[in-house]
Amino acid sequence: MESTSKITTHERAQWSSDWQFILTCIGYAVGLGNLWRFPSLAYEHGGGAFLIPYLICSFIVGLPLLHLEMSLGQFSQSGTAVVYGRIRPLFHGIGWSMSAMSLIVSVYYNVILAWVLIYLWTIITGRSGEWVSCRNDYNTIYCQSTVEDSLCIEEFAQKSHNVLAFYFNKSCHSANDTLTKNLKTETFNKLSAVSPAEEFFENYVLEKTLKLDQFGGINLKVALALAIAWTLTGLVLVKGVKMMGKISYFTATIPYVIIVILFIRGITLDGASIGLDYYIFHPDFSVILDPVTWRAAATQVCYSLSVGFGGILSLSSYNPRTHNCYRDAFIITMADGFMSIFGGTAVFSVLGFMSKQLNAKIQTVVQSGTGLAFIAYPEAMSRMPLPWLWSFLFFLMLFILGISSQFGLAEVMITAIYDQFPAVRPYRGWLAVGVCGSLFLVGLIMCTRSGIFFFNIFNDYSASFSLLLMVILEIILIIYIYGLPNFLDDLRSMFGYPRTWLGKVFGPTGYYIQGIWCFLAPLQITVIFK
Repeated sequence: MESTSKITTHERAQWSSDWQFILTCIGYAVGLGNLWRFPSLAYEHGGGAFLIPYLICSFIVGLPLLHLEMSLGQFSQSGTAVVYGRIRPLFHGIGWSMSAMSLIVSVYYNVILAWVLIYLWTIITGRSGEWVSCRNDYNTIYCQSTVEDSLCIEEFAQKSHNVLAFYFNKSCHSANDTLTKNLKTETFNKLSAVSPAEEFFENYVLEKTLKLDQFGGINLKVALALAIAWTLTGLVLVKGVKMMGKISYFTATIPYVIIVILFIRGITLDGASIGLDYYIFHPDFSVILDPVTWRAAATQVCYSLSVGFGGILSLSSYNPRTHNCYRDAFIITMADGFMSIFGGTAVFSVLGFMSKQLNAKIQTVVQSGTGLAFIAYPEAMSRMPLPWLWSFLFFLMLFILGISSQFGLAEVMITAIYDQFPAVRPYRGWLAVGVCGSLFLVGLIMCTRSGIFFFNIFNDYSASFSLLLMVILEIILIIYIYGLPNFLDDLRSMFGYPRTWLGKVFGPTGYYIQGIWCFLAPLQITVIFK
């Protein structure tokens, strides 16, 4: 493989230290999916038994593919747009496809961060109680809150010693008010009751319309929050890997501190055992024989480690040639798995607490994706002592996890343009501003009042089949077309030849890695396709 082409090593910035690169990659790989996708997958696929296929797939799919991308970027000293074309010009489009996919994901990823910023602002301004209250202007007649019912009981007890009362349609009613009670029952029979947390998210944050074609204009608070998110992203990317490396000491470590705090608080809650029983303590080992479980585990590993997006490859291209990226791949894989497993424990302990508070089955409170992050979890935390504190820590963690992943996603396209078009290299700062500004404008469609529908389309289709296709094409190109012997020669020029039997088997060019690249990883990815 041509290692430098028209790009010489001295023209590219490099990481200031090994740890800056490792922490930046951890920040990029460990994202929102570790907290809101992994727990629900474990719940759906045998609880604690899901950890077995997940951990196995981490080391037979995730780690080797991560090592492949890191080695490829480090050896070529170039990003996605250049490296694949050097191997075979016919495959030049793989790199640009990865860049485009990362670009599309970054559009809706920052919209999520915009929502998180709105929640953080609500907490900072002392209004976190809004998502447990049905008394707000945006609440509907279908809003039902056990907190409001309790307040009504206290209110009536003070006034008339009548301890039987209920809340309906923004006011308290005596249990003797048969007419209103029947109206409430009839209303909720026609349409299920809606929690105040759900109405806060849909009616206040999103200002959601009923249909995709009902744009309803721009939601100004989401648009403003999106502008802030892209401004923060741009300020870091303007300075490139030097700034990303420095800020990674904060963005890659603080989420782990917060998740440990939430974990300790979660497992000490009354009812935490209910959630943990479903999540880990009562595993269904029969799912291990189900191919669907293995498919879910392998897919989650690819998503979680950001394999196939081109971000890891781009970040690795700023490493010195002799850097030990194989060691880094191990560290990143372990850090990612820790956040998934530990974070899932923290999430389910809180959901168990909530199920006991509501006297409901755990199945009724378990949600995934945005439902978990913006509805179920905030409602659960609102029932704890010092709810504002736990809510602030949770959303701060979400924001840091998201913004650190966003740096890597947007950097893929910046590096691609930087490598492909030498004339723009002196203007990297303006290039970053242009990319971030353009993506902000594209994201405005998700700031309309029907924006959640566009968000779901982007979220469901932008990086599903296309991501797996990129991974399998990458393996075919490197291992079978360029050739494993040639690639191993490239790696040995960086890492040297193994000197011990352990290195020959498990080293960066060992039989373990070779076997997985040639057989196990392609087979596993093919199974996912089916």
